[in-house]
Amino acid sequence: MKRIITILAIFALIFVFGATGALAKDKEPKVFKLSFISSLSGPLAHVANTQKLAVELLVEQRNNAGGLNMPWGKIPIELSVADDEMKLDVGVRRFREAVEGGAHAVSGSVYNPMSAALNEECKITGTPYIPGCVPALDAFKKGNPAVATYSVAFTPWSIGYLLADALVNGLGKKTFFWQIRPDSWGTVTLQGFEDGLKEFGGKVVGVEQLPKGAPDYSAVINKALAAKPDAFITNMFGGDAVACIKTAYDMGLHKTSLLVNGWTAYEVAMGIPPEAAAELYALTYYYYDIGGFDKDLGMRGKALRDEHMKKYGFPPDAYAVLAYTAVDVLLQAVEKAGSVDSKKIGQMLGTKSFNTVKGDAKFREDHQLEGKYLAFFVKGKPASAKKDKYDVFEILGAYGGDKALPPLKDLGY
Repeated sequence: MKRIITILAIFALIFVFGATGALAKDKEPKVFKLSFISSLSGPLAHVANTQKLAVELLVEQRNNAGGLNMPWGKIPIELSVADDEMKLDVGVRRFREAVEGGAHAVSGSVYNPMSAALNEECKITGTPYIPGCVPALDAFKKGNPAVATYSVAFTPWSIGYLLADALVNGLGKKTFFWQIRPDSWGTVTLQGFEDGLKEFGGKVVGVEQLPKGAPDYSAVINKALAAKPDAFITNMFGGDAVACIKTAYDMGLHKTSLLVNGWTAYEVAMGIPPEAAAELYALTYYYYDIGGFDKDLGMRGKALRDEHMKKYGFPPDAYAVLAYTAVDVLLQAVEKAGSVDSKKIGQMLGTKSFNTVKGDAKFREDHQLEGKYLAFFVKGKPASAKKDKYDVFEILGAYGGDKALPPLKDLGY
């Protein structure tokens, strides 16, 4: 009997030490598993694919340099890619599959409501998550952000607020007609714009809602033509924005109103007739040909631009840079933490500064990034001024600092 007890005790010790060894091994992985999840099919597929390419480039750059510099040595980054199909249930399922597969961190997302859904998942799993899009405002109200969920691209409120500043104070416009999506992307952007008008002056004379993938914009454009606003603003993105702006131009709205895409990428200007693109104004996260606007920013983005051009044959779009920055900051935080523990990574994200292609920046208490260059106001170039087909915008100005973000008190802090 004593012999049996002794044998069982030995097996128990072996199990305990084995489990402890396995746990230690998990804390010091030989590979860092990064999951990229975005809408690689659906209305925003083209934008999501530019995100994917940029993240693949970043992982390649990091691995070519030896991988992540961790206390137990340099470890390579293993990237997995999944399509959320721009459906919330699918996105949540892909996230859970990634976590079950051992993902140490997640990025991606091009669909604004998806970021809110994945933040809720992160509250359960603790997974570090920095989306490659403009996340939902509610996710950053006090008590809502998961421990390691942060945003390198503020929220839709800031897009609306900064657009009001650019159009009223920058261009002297006073009346506005909005076409928005009937989700948090549309309603919160409009909220930020209206908050801006309270401060700067101006009036919204019409608002029409259309869902993503809307087949026809003519009824909305007819209402805008009747209202004769100083500016017509569409909140649509990607292919939806192309369809809306093309319809507006074809119906002659540009003859009475400024055409504005609230938040854009160069693929929008490339997707509409050159004459319409030359009339377009917009806010954007980044524009690749930025050196003429700011030499330091030009130098910061040189490696990304040059290597993206060499690898893919075209420059990085705004959302490519957004996704690149999200993952870059995430990986910097992992190295600063010297750990794959999500709480330690979250602590680094909340307390340290990060070097990005848009300059040095750090996160506020609400997990939104503060920096000098959060958004750029651009205008389309006429065909005669373009160096090549990608050279579609001229940067008119930049916005940043704490004023570009909603007051913390309004978010419950």
